[in-house]
Amino acid sequence: MRTRLLRAILMTAFLIGLGSTASAQVKAPPTDPRMKLQGLDGKIYDLADLRGSVVLVSFGATWCAPCSTELRALQELLTEFRDKPVKFFWVSVERPEEITNAGLKRYARERKVTFPVLRDTGKMVFLQFADRVRLPMIVLLNKDGRVDAPVQLGMSTPPENYKADLRVRLNKLLARTTEPGR
Repeated sequence: MRTRLLRAILMTAFLIGLGSTASAQVKAPPTDPRMKLQGLDGKIYDLADLRGSVVLVSFGATWCAPCSTELRALQELLTEFRDKPVKFFWVSVERPEEITNAGLKRYARERKVTFPVLRDTGKMVFLQFADRVRLPMIVLLNKDGRVDAPVQLGMSTPPENYKADLRVRLNKLLARTTEPGR
């Protein structure tokens, strides 16, 4: 009886594992992404046009529990990188009928987010990088405005490890020089 139960548990875990890798389909990132989005502050941000800075874009949603944890981790990284040319943005993929701008502002304020919060209500920017919604999703742009692969889907490690991995990637991008003519 125990052996049968153990087999059933292992088979279920295996099948769940197969399903989770299937949902993590990332597209080959575009060389020069179109990333023009409106912020909750009313400004239009062209993220791919922030040449000279490394840009971290996190796509998320208020209903995504890992997104809330990730926002705290990103806010801590922002503090670490405040004197360096790194820009942080959080992009909600929710439609206005799912959450209003006021609700989104409240969500960001409750999580003490100090970097710009943008909206991608039609997921037009998001879908340049992934075939399906799996959140949070991080896209890093180098100083030339080009995507630094890989696009990172999900938050499968503890916050400290997550921050450490992003810290390494950000520092590598900061150390690179820009391409001439870009």
